[in-house]
Amino acid sequence: MRTAVIGGTFDPVHLGHLHLLHSLVQLTDYEQIIIIPVANPPHKSDEPTVTSEDRLAMLELALLDYPRLYPKNRSAHVLIDTCEIDRGGISYMFDTVNELYQRYEIDGQIGMVIGDDLVPGLRRWYRFDELRHQVEFIILRRSGEKHSHLLPPGVVAKFLENPILVDSSTQVRNLLAGGEASESELASLVSRSVLNYIMEHGLYQN
Repeated sequence: MRTAVIGGTFDPVHLGHLHLLHSLVQLTDYEQIIIIPVANPPHKSDEPTVTSEDRLAMLELALLDYPRLYPKNRSAHVLIDTCEIDRGGISYMFDTVNELYQRYEIDGQIGMVIGDDLVPGLRRWYRFDELRHQVEFIILRRSGEKHSHLLPPGVVAKFLENPILVDSSTQVRNLLAGGEASESELASLVSRSVLNYIMEHGLYQN
């Protein structure tokens, strides 16, 4: 199957993540989309603030909410793979891609979904000289800047013209930590099931 991969901490998963998934489904022809929550991402200095179990539970709930939010999307097989959490430690995409090729029936190259803000740092990715020949980068707009001129030689990439959303996990965590966010404000950032889970388990609250 034509397969794309979306990695992230999802700490927590928010509506921007679901819109990213929607854009990928609408603007590409990938039949299978594998979502991979990381253990510890190498390009971020801070570790996830809640347990892997909580992040996975919220991600599963968000994907259940997804068809309700985007009922007219074409059909695509969306699944969660926990390989990076299972491995533990720092998560390197080179290792993950090689594992996915062994475990799934994948036609052609994996589509590696990243935000355009990560393009300038691609050369510093672990074993990037090998990785760039194993994947096609699917680059979504996050910053609004044009980074095509920064692509390293030999990289196959497609830039998507998706709407730019500013929702971020940091914003959600800060609102919850402050303790003054209204339910309607939070509901505009995370799906209903995820919000219920956060409140029931007291996540991100001081």
